[in-house]
Amino acid sequence: MSKLIKTAVIAGTPVDTQMGVEFIERKMQEAGTEPGFLPLYYPVSLDCDEQVKFQYTDDDGKREIMDVLFDGAIDEGARDFFIYCNSLSGSFDFDIYAVKKSIETGEDIRIYTPLQVYRSLGKEFSRVGVMAANNLSAHAIEEALMASCPDVYVIGTGNMAIVRMIEDGVAPEKIVEDCGLEEMAKYMEACGAEAIVLGCTHFPYFKDELAVRTGLSLIDPADRMFEALTEANC
Repeated sequence: MSKLIKTAVIAGTPVDTQMGVEFIERKMQEAGTEPGFLPLYYPVSLDCDEQVKFQYTDDDGKREIMDVLFDGAIDEGARDFFIYCNSLSGSFDFDIYAVKKSIETGEDIRIYTPLQVYRSLGKEFSRVGVMAANNLSAHAIEEALMASCPDVYVIGTGNMAIVRMIEDGVAPEKIVEDCGLEEMAKYMEACGAEAIVLGCTHFPYFKDELAVRTGLSLIDPADRMFEALTEANC
């Protein structure tokens, strides 16, 4: 990539939006290449409670908020949109929205979401554990996994308290211990899970701490989203 590509990072709260910005910056550093992307910061809500309310808002209400964010990012020069939020991805149809915005602007709008990753991930496993922020998100992830393989077996959980602890800066070790995440991983393994999907973009916060307590691989969909973003802009 020879130029800096403005990429809008859209997520549920200021905390996970900043996590998304830092994720893209870190991936570029790890690649050891010139900075190819300039991540732009676009949170949907002010906090977790407001984001949960957004997810249960009617479609017109969601569209009104998204229009403001997308139009602002497009005005800033963004054409790539990195949706760094599983529950947001599961509560709003970004695939249709990409077509709508492309027609409006006359330029291609590319959107990268966790659900796009899950639609292909179902082909790789027969049984998958899913740790999500809430059960609306867990349901959307299960649907996406089954879209690629109707026979995939999903063992899922949703716990918004974990997200709130991360937003409050609680140490990863304490979160894993206090929320029983090691026991949850053992339960998923006992049910035959071959891997665990971190079905919330907050959850890589404790990934390293959980990884040393389970033999199951922990899947962060953002890694594959970044691969798709990079390939699209080569």
